[in-house]
Amino acid sequence: MMNLFLTYELKVALLIAVFYVFWRLLAANETWHKLNRIVLLSTAIASFVLPLCVITLHKTIKVEPQFTEMTGNEAEMIESESKIADGKVIITPDKATTDNTMSAISIPNDTEEVSKPINWPMILTTLYIIGVTIVLSRMLLSLWKLHQMKQNSEIHPMSDGHVLAVSELASQPFSWWNTVFLNRKDFEEGTTALLTHELGHIRLHHSADVVLVELLTALQWFNPTMWMLRNDLRIIHEYEADQQVLSHGFSDIQYLQLLIRKAASQGGYSLANGIANQSTLKKRVTMMMKQKSNRWQWLRLAYLLPIIAVSLYTSAETKVDYQTKEESAITLKVKDGKECIGVKAPVGAFFSWLINGRLAERGDVKEDSRWNTTTFCSPDEFMITLDGQEITKNNIPYVPLSSIKELKFLQGEHPRRIELYTRNVSGFDRSEKTDWPSAYKDNVKRWMFVTVEDAATGRLLKGAEVTVDETGQKALTNEEGWCELKIALGTTLRASYPGFETQTVKVDKMSGNEILGHPFRMNKPGEHIYWHRDVDHVPEFIGDKVKWCAEHARLSDASRSKGLHNVRVFAVINEDGSVNGTNLMQGVRKDLNDEALRLVSSMPHWKPALKDGKPVRCKTIVVVNFE
Repeated sequence: MMNLFLTYELKVALLIAVFYVFWRLLAANETWHKLNRIVLLSTAIASFVLPLCVITLHKTIKVEPQFTEMTGNEAEMIESESKIADGKVIITPDKATTDNTMSAISIPNDTEEVSKPINWPMILTTLYIIGVTIVLSRMLLSLWKLHQMKQNSEIHPMSDGHVLAVSELASQPFSWWNTVFLNRKDFEEGTTALLTHELGHIRLHHSADVVLVELLTALQWFNPTMWMLRNDLRIIHEYEADQQVLSHGFSDIQYLQLLIRKAASQGGYSLANGIANQSTLKKRVTMMMKQKSNRWQWLRLAYLLPIIAVSLYTSAETKVDYQTKEESAITLKVKDGKECIGVKAPVGAFFSWLINGRLAERGDVKEDSRWNTTTFCSPDEFMITLDGQEITKNNIPYVPLSSIKELKFLQGEHPRRIELYTRNVSGFDRSEKTDWPSAYKDNVKRWMFVTVEDAATGRLLKGAEVTVDETGQKALTNEEGWCELKIALGTTLRASYPGFETQTVKVDKMSGNEILGHPFRMNKPGEHIYWHRDVDHVPEFIGDKVKWCAEHARLSDASRSKGLHNVRVFAVINEDGSVNGTNLMQGVRKDLNDEALRLVSSMPHWKPALKDGKPVRCKTIVVVNFE
């Protein structure tokens, strides 16, 4: 601690010396006294503050987390490191060897004589405190003398609130705070120039400068440049007071003659501002006779900037922050003898699951979600992409887990795709606030996705507008034909798209699972297509559908060798029982999907759906069982 304090004091001393030397060279002889006064005071204070201003530059180094299993020998060595035998021997691992050998370090007995080095920091600190005490004592003594003199003086209050003290002890006029001290002779002569000079000291608050610099000098008593700065500040005070006299119209010649007559020692009042001093009189006369400095010469004070910059630079330190490298969202692992790509998304990331381009689920990744743990995928079965760029086992990048904002799982084609994104691409925004009417404020609310499609073809409609009638909340469907809104129970959803009839649905029930949504199947005017749940009798295949599919399916041996699975197809059955508007609901892979669509499209006439006893066009689900 003492070393730090002594180092600090030396830095302060060096800064004061540098500031003062440059000031003496570049600005001391100029006539802008007020600016010089400010510079001396501010640089003295700055010298004490700058060493405390440490600019910390942080440098972050990411390191891989390392976990090593401790061997038995290593455990014994660590345990023995903390043991002390009889207070004399410490057993520690010998770091210079690699064979787990031990080394003994002896601790000297109390009886052994050990030469103690001289404690120089303690000695220097003691000397420093003694010096500070002496300088402060001298300052306090001067204050006490001034107080005593005022107590024993003849006091004359002045109209401006200042005080005139007449004392036989005042060999020459001087001032302290709001009091001007005069001897009896000067008081009776009524020399106005003397009084104007001392009142100038008071108006410019020179006594406050003196106290501040005296305190700083006490802290830097060993520094000769601090004493030089102190004396030069006193001279600047006299320059400013002289300007006050001349600005009041006094003759400069008569004033100089007065100064010469009054040049004498001031006595034992080191804090007071005196009118004349033999050691400074020549400088004051020279300064009064000197031509005013050019106003552009103050630019010389720019020397302060590099000094401050160098001081801050030398005290700057670099702090190294070791940060464990964040887990990567994409990894590579050998599993069952095969290299697999691992995929993981952070909790809170948005995911959507699409089957053959149709949204099946969506929501935030939860703690218990499959996407919250690393899923290892075979490159033969999955294609992994990051922001649209394919990732292979030969180019696994480091992707911080927290950088993943959205995840898409696309199923129905081969290979299946897992798409990772470092940005939101689905266009949802849950930050919007909804102003619910009072009738719905207490109702159950859920985030709900809404799909909009052409009922006849199953084509998903991008840019369809979905509105909540009661709140005016609107959303447009994205590339995948869906959008997301927060719905309150009892509100009405409205979907519209150019060229199609507007549809509405009242939300009269709500599941606790927020991933469930509502599909809008839009009809063109005059071409209404019912959903199979909305008719009295659903369409029926005439005959054995499974047998017909088995007889008419055309699958290659390659397709059969890959495995056969069910494929679900949407189909529109017309009023006459003919089939059109087929599209995939849930597929497996391209060869089976294409064959399922071909089979359903080529089916013979069905028995049409009935609504109120009349045949109507109806959309239904056809399961093609290839097994």
